[in-house]
Amino acid sequence: MNRSILLKSAWCALLVPLLSCNLLKVTDDEGSTTGRGAKRFDPYQGLNSGAIRLSLQYINGCAFLPNGQMVAKNGVPLRHNDLPVTYPDVCVTPLAQNPLTQSPPTGTLQILSDTQYFLNQFSVSETVVNQHNNPNDQTAALAWIKNQSVFSGLDWTNVNQGPDEWSFYSLAGAVEDCWTREVQFGNANWQKVKDDTITVEVLDESGTPRASQTYLRSELLASSPYAGHSRFSWRSENLKPPRFPGDKDPGTVTGFAGGLDQSAITRTIARVDWVGSTNPFKVLRVPRLSGPGALKATWSQLPDKPFFFPVTYVIPDDRPSTCTDDAGNPVQCNPGLDSRLVFSPPKEGSFYKPGEDVSVYVDLRDSAGAHLHSRDLLPSAREIISGQSNGLVTFVPGVIASVTENDSISNVAIAGPLQDLQVLGNPSDKPQFFAKPFPFATLDDATLTGLTPGLIDYKWPTRQTFSLPANAKPGTYVALVKFNRGAMGERVAKLNPFFFQVGQDESTTYPGNVGNCQLCHRGVLSLDNLRHGLSVDHIESCKVCHHYDTDTVGRTQEMVHRIHMNSPTYPANRADCTVCHLTRKSTERPSLSLCGSCHISQHGDEFFQIAFNQRGTPSRFGNCAQTCHGGDQLPASHILPAK
Repeated sequence: MNRSILLKSAWCALLVPLLSCNLLKVTDDEGSTTGRGAKRFDPYQGLNSGAIRLSLQYINGCAFLPNGQMVAKNGVPLRHNDLPVTYPDVCVTPLAQNPLTQSPPTGTLQILSDTQYFLNQFSVSETVVNQHNNPNDQTAALAWIKNQSVFSGLDWTNVNQGPDEWSFYSLAGAVEDCWTREVQFGNANWQKVKDDTITVEVLDESGTPRASQTYLRSELLASSPYAGHSRFSWRSENLKPPRFPGDKDPGTVTGFAGGLDQSAITRTIARVDWVGSTNPFKVLRVPRLSGPGALKATWSQLPDKPFFFPVTYVIPDDRPSTCTDDAGNPVQCNPGLDSRLVFSPPKEGSFYKPGEDVSVYVDLRDSAGAHLHSRDLLPSAREIISGQSNGLVTFVPGVIASVTENDSISNVAIAGPLQDLQVLGNPSDKPQFFAKPFPFATLDDATLTGLTPGLIDYKWPTRQTFSLPANAKPGTYVALVKFNRGAMGERVAKLNPFFFQVGQDESTTYPGNVGNCQLCHRGVLSLDNLRHGLSVDHIESCKVCHHYDTDTVGRTQEMVHRIHMNSPTYPANRADCTVCHLTRKSTERPSLSLCGSCHISQHGDEFFQIAFNQRGTPSRFGNCAQTCHGGDQLPASHILPAK
């Protein structure tokens, strides 16, 4: 059922030398094929690695887990330069809407002993809420970042104010549509350093180092604030759109009765988040230890401020058998995640008919094929946030608000036929067939908001049925299943596509308008091993999830441009659209939203009101080619495909 659909682009090989992707340390002789690249670079399938992705996350002085639990101290004596270091008794509570709420931590970071790891994420955040409330002056926020945050020891010389941007936000009726204003700071001397390092040490129960490994910061690929990683910023939330150019204080939106809190919130964020190893073969071998210990991470730019992560070492053979095999027998869980879907067969024939009911079964497994949940039910949100879900993770609003870590949403989404998938200009336009056999996020987004009493304890069924539209067009449809897992020191997301036929046996494929991601994203840097864990072969299916009636989760065309055009490691000419666009047609829809991802003030204030119009016509997603930029008037400074 799960078949690979490869994008054909014969001219890709001609571009590889021009793009100089060697800066990402990926060679051209790795035996890669079109798409994801050589299997031997997959840390779980290669003969030369076999290591576990290590994710070290820290906020306001405490280590935390992907499920939102703060990690409790364990009595291990922590020292630096022969001086004792104190780990907090209480930590912030990301599960709460107000991240300043504190409570004793309850989480445990388990690390397998006698096992190899490689550093895949180093994340340190500090945030304060409602301390810097002047929308017209962010001097106090920047002063706090420079002088009082954990990053106060860095060289902040030459820091300046960067983008001042507004983003739309909605929770599908749970709150009124609102906007967030964020002012970023950058260009500090420390941010220009290229050769800094992160040393990770394994400490035993006595606090004695037993193993260590040093990683170059340049070996961790992703850091862009536009992808939810590193950022130093001040933000104001729950705002109405600005009323006029320069309006910094338009007021806050009005909350719904029984809805989420809509009061004014200001948040100052200082965050370093580097993720995505370019060298998973540089391993840290954990000795055969058992019981309490700690990991110590020392960043060379803050040598006197090491970060300690209390851990519990577990001998692999001593792991509890909380997973099951295909026969239902208890077995030990392994790292990794394999998200699967199983379809019921068509009622008759070899393909589904329009209007037919289709049943699907969610089957989530670890890297060894063991089942992570019961046959009939997924874990409840309470089980997830209390560490009783074999590492499966759901949407944690407080974590997203506190550290801007957006990759925690699980989902099953269905769309098709593939040949009709396209990006629509206006969010209110009717999209292609999108079926949600599960409430969005599978484990519903509202589980941890408190809006629905009892929802936190509800276990979502693994089997769901959806109906194809009576007018469903014939062709190949895609079902995307994405889940997240945090276990044994690892944080991983995996998105797999599954395909089924509607109305005909003949397969159809994506339009082929965009692609070529494999020019840079191959080998260890394949999208399989980054972000959502989706192969580059299926890049045109990203719009299935990133295109609802709002841009809450980041509309595809806007976010892809914003991330790459602001990346210091993007190696190509930013005006050369042919790098990613395979057809001229795919470039012929400029809009305020799309072009604004790179050209923030391309028209000054001329279209100010349209830029803050989210729906309807005209809106910031409208097609500017229909007015001024059509035909021969497309941006002349850009290189477009010939046809």
